[in-house]
Amino acid sequence: MKTLAAAVLFVFVSGCAPAVSPDRMFREPSARLTSVSPYPSLKRSIDGLLPDSLFPPSNAAVRIISLTQGETLYDLNGDLALTPASNQKLFTAAAALAGLGASYQFRTGVFLDTTAPPRIIVRGSGDPLLSTRDLDTLAAEIRAVAPAAASWTIAGDLSLFDDLSRGSGWAWDDEPDPTGMFISPLSLNGNTVRVLVHPGKSPGDTARVEIDPPTSYVQVENGAVTDTAGSKSKLDVSRNWREHLNSITVQGTISPLDTTIDTWLSVTDPHWYTLTVLREKLEGWGLRCNGILLDTVPRGVPEVARREHRLDSVLTYMNLTSDNLSAENVLKTLAAEKTGGPGTAAGGAQIVKEFLEGIGIDTTRIVVADGSGVSRYNLTSAGAITTLLAAMKRRTEMYQCWYNTFPVAGVSGTISGRMRGTPAQGNLRGKTGTLEGVSSLSGYVTTADGEELAFSILMQHFPARARDYRHVQDRIGAYLAGLRRKSF
Repeated sequence: MKTLAAAVLFVFVSGCAPAVSPDRMFREPSARLTSVSPYPSLKRSIDGLLPDSLFPPSNAAVRIISLTQGETLYDLNGDLALTPASNQKLFTAAAALAGLGASYQFRTGVFLDTTAPPRIIVRGSGDPLLSTRDLDTLAAEIRAVAPAAASWTIAGDLSLFDDLSRGSGWAWDDEPDPTGMFISPLSLNGNTVRVLVHPGKSPGDTARVEIDPPTSYVQVENGAVTDTAGSKSKLDVSRNWREHLNSITVQGTISPLDTTIDTWLSVTDPHWYTLTVLREKLEGWGLRCNGILLDTVPRGVPEVARREHRLDSVLTYMNLTSDNLSAENVLKTLAAEKTGGPGTAAGGAQIVKEFLEGIGIDTTRIVVADGSGVSRYNLTSAGAITTLLAAMKRRTEMYQCWYNTFPVAGVSGTISGRMRGTPAQGNLRGKTGTLEGVSSLSGYVTTADGEELAFSILMQHFPARARDYRHVQDRIGAYLAGLRRKSF
C-alpha cells in the first residue's frame, strides 16, 4: 500500500506547487485525527494525505464507501455538520430528478392578447438556460403572427415564483458577481451581462466598451484609458450595486496588448432585463412597442411561441459549471409544481428534505437553506452526502442521468484542470463546492480493481488558500483511483 500510494502521489505532486513542502505534507500526518477504517494500512495512507499543517486548525470530514462491497472504507468526522457550499446542489438535483423527472420541460411561453390594449405576454417558467439566442428565435416567431399595425405592450408573467430575489443567508456583498445573481422565473443569460473592454488605438485613448447583449437596460460609465506598451492592464469593471442600479462602471487602464478584457456582471431586476431585450429585438423586426409591464396571462389567450429546456440539460449545466441560478430556479420550480402555488425556496427545501428522509438521511441533523449552497445557513455531513450517492446508485431508472451531470476529473466542468496525469483522470466524477474558507468534493471513483466507490470530502474554517485544500482532495481522489484490494 505504501509503495502504491507513493507512486500515485509522485505522479500528481510533480504537477502541483503546494503551499507547504511535500516532505512535510506527506511525512507528518496529523497525530490528532480520529479516523476509523477496517483496514489499518488504508487508514494510515489516507491519514497521511491530511497533513497537520492544514488539519487542524481547519476542519475536515471524509467518508469513503464501497458501493461494490457495501462497506465503509474510511471515515473521519463523517457525521460532523459542516457547510457544504455547492455540494448542496447534489441534494437539489436528486430531489428534482425524483420529483419532476429528467424529461420535465422548462417552457417559456409567449402569449398574444389582441384585446385593447394589445399585449405580448411572456410567462416565466424558471428556465435558467434562456439565452439571447432563444429571444432571437422567439422574436422571429412573434413577428410572424403579431399584426404589424398594432402598438404592443410587452408584459411579463412572474406568477410561477414568489418575489424573493435572493436566497436565505446570502451575503449582502455578493453583488455584482455573476454567481450572486438575482432569482427570477423570467431569466436571461443567467441574469448577467457580458462586458468587453478593448484598448483604444493609441496610448491615452479612451478604452472601448461593449455590452453583450447590446441593450439600453444597462448604462456604461467609462473612465478607462489605454496605457503604454509593456504595461499590465489594471481595470476595475463593476456595477453601481450599492445604489441598486444597472450602471456599469469601467475604471483604470488597459494595456494595448490586451485585445479584450472579458467580465460578467449580474443585473438587478432581471425580469425587466429580459423584457427590455425582447422588446428591442421585436422593434428590430419592425413591431411597434410602447412599454413594458408585469401581468399574468388571461384565460383563453393563445400561446404563439415557446422555448424549452429539459431538466436533465439544466441539471447537467448546473453541476458541470456549478451554476447557482439553475439550482435556485430548480428548487422553486419543484415547489411550484408540487404545491400548485408560487414556488418558494422554503417550499422547495421541504420537498428536498422529504426526499432525503425517504432515502434514510436524518434531516434533523442537516439544514437545507437554499438550492445552490451559496447560503452559510446550509449544514450537512460527509455521511449524508455518501448516503445520497449510494441511494442514487440504487435508483437505476435515474442513475445514469444523475451520474452524467458530474464533472469528470481532468476532462470537464469544474474539475477539468484537476487530477490530470493520475488514475483519477477520466475516471473520478466529482461535484465541487467553494465558498470563502470552504472547499468540498464529493462523487464517484472506480479503483484499479474495478470497485466502485462513493466519497465525500468537506473542508472548512481555513484562512489559507483554497487551492492547498483542493490539492489534498485531489491526492485522495488519485489515491482511490489507484487502489487495489490486495494492497490493503
